[in-house]
Amino acid sequence: MDLELSGGDFLTGENGRPESVSGKEELFQRATIRLTVPLGSFSCDPSLGSRLHTLKSGTPFPDEKAFSMAQEALRGMPQLTVTGAAVSQADPPTVTVTLNYGGESREVEVKL
Repeated sequence: MDLELSGGDFLTGENGRPESVSGKEELFQRATIRLTVPLGSFSCDPSLGSRLHTLKSGTPFPDEKAFSMAQEALRGMPQLTVTGAAVSQADPPTVTVTLNYGGESREVEVKL
């Protein structure tokens, strides 16, 4: 069981205490953390994170590279499957990673 995150902070209930998250929601939250944290930036575990933030405008085959980088970041979570990745050239550029767990899909957006 983890504490639920929302907007980079703990989600609190009406009593002001942090809410908890478990099951598939916890799994998707952990995947979101791994995808959005730049690889090597978490001092307690330098292997946690992804290289998605290294994608630059003009990178050849950006969707394929994002897909591979997402799989790499989630290698330690075999229950999840990366089913897609799409790079958007919006401002700011984003990568949308589609995940599947037990027949349920979720999209995680990573700002570059």
